[in-house]
Amino acid sequence: MHLDTFFSVSQHTAMFLLSVVLGAALGVVYDCFRALRVIFPPAAKKNAVIAEDIIFWLIYGFCIFCYAASFARGQVRFFMFFGSLIGFVLYLVTVGSIVIGIIRSVFGAFYKILHQVYSRLIEPFVKIFKTICQKIVPLFVRNHKNAEIPERSVKNHLKNAVSMVYNKYISVEKNIRGKETGR
Repeated sequence: MHLDTFFSVSQHTAMFLLSVVLGAALGVVYDCFRALRVIFPPAAKKNAVIAEDIIFWLIYGFCIFCYAASFARGQVRFFMFFGSLIGFVLYLVTVGSIVIGIIRSVFGAFYKILHQVYSRLIEPFVKIFKTICQKIVPLFVRNHKNAEIPERSVKNHLKNAVSMVYNKYISVEKNIRGKETGR
C-alpha cells in the first residue's frame, strides 16, 4: 500500500476549502445568468430559464470534474460537492445579492435614460409618421375602391359583348337559313 494514494487530514481540509472557493466562483457564473434575466426580461421565459439552468449545471459538472482531476488525483469526493454548495450559497446570500441589486439599479437607471431619449427624440417622429399614415391610408383605400368600379363595368361590357356577338351570330345564322329555305 502506497501512502501517496491517500490524503492527509490537512489535504482534505485544503481540498474542502478550495471547493468552497470553487462554489463561490460558480456563484459568479450563476450571477451572469441572473444578470441576463434582469437585463433581458423576455429571456426569463420558461424555456430560456430551463436552457440557462441546464447550461449552468453542465458548467458546474465540468468544473467539479476539472477540480477533482487537478487537486484530488481524479477522485471525486462528497465533501467537494458539499463545499462547493456551501461556497455557492454563501456567495449568493452575501455578495451575489449585492451584485444583483447593483445590476438592477444600474439597468433601471439605464432604462429610464433610454426611455427619456425615446420619448423626447424618437416618439415625436413616430407620432408624425402615424398621423401621416392615418391621412394617407384613406386616400389609398378610396383610390382602390374607385379602381374596382371600372373593373366591374368592364366585366359587364365583356359579358354584353359576348352576348352581342352571340346574338349577331344567331341573326346571321337565321338569315343564312332563311335564304336556304327561301324565306
